[in-house]
Amino acid sequence: MDNICVLIPAYNAARTIGSVLEKARSLHLDVIVVDDGSIDHTGKIVKEYGAHLLEHSRNLGKGTALRTGFKYILQKDYQLVITLDADGQHDPAEISFLLKVFQSVKPDLLIASRAGEFYRMTFLRRFWNRLGVKAVARLCHADITDSQSGFRLIRTKILREISLTTTGFEMELELLIKACKKGFGVLSIPINVPRVDGTSSSHFRPVTDTWLVCKLFLRSLFW
Repeated sequence: MDNICVLIPAYNAARTIGSVLEKARSLHLDVIVVDDGSIDHTGKIVKEYGAHLLEHSRNLGKGTALRTGFKYILQKDYQLVITLDADGQHDPAEISFLLKVFQSVKPDLLIASRAGEFYRMTFLRRFWNRLGVKAVARLCHADITDSQSGFRLIRTKILREISLTTTGFEMELELLIKACKKGFGVLSIPINVPRVDGTSSSHFRPVTDTWLVCKLFLRSLFW
C-alpha cells in the first residue's frame, strides 16, 4: 500500500488529533497533516506521532488546507488519497472498509456517507444535507447520499484533471461536482460516525458555511 496516503486538514485540533493519528498509524499508511494556522499544540502533537506535517502561517480555511495537501501529494507517486477530519467525527478504522470496497468496485471517488446521522446535525446543516444532496445527485447523475462528507477515498488522477479554487468547507462539494462533470465514477457507502460536523467539536459554521456551500452549488449550474 505504498501508493496510498491519508490527508488530514487540521485547525486547533490538539484535543482530538492525537487519537485520530493513533488509529490512522495502525493502518501503516503514510499520513499527511496540514496544520492550517493553529494557535494550539496541533503541530507539536502531529510531529510526536510521526506524521508528515505541512503548515500554514495563518488560518486560510479547510479548502485551502486540502489544496495544500493535494499539491504535495501530486508531487509524489500516490495513486489514492484518503481524506478525513481531525476533530474525531471520522473513525480511521473505517479506512480498511473503504479500501475493501474500492478493491471490489474501483470507483474514482468513494464517499463515506453520514446519511444515517443527518438527524444529529444542526437544523441548517441537516436541511442542506437532506435536500441539497438530492439536487447534487441529480446534477451529477450519480447515487450520492452525502455530498459534503470530508471522509473520502480519491484517485489522484481526479486531482490532476480538475482545478480547485474554493477555500472553505464548500471545496468538498466543488471537488465532487467537478469530478462528476469530468466523467469520473462516484460511489457513496454508509459508515458509522462518532461525531457530526456543526457541533462543538467542529469548526463548521452552520449559517455562514451552509450559505457558501449553497452558493457554490448554484454557481456549478453554469460550469
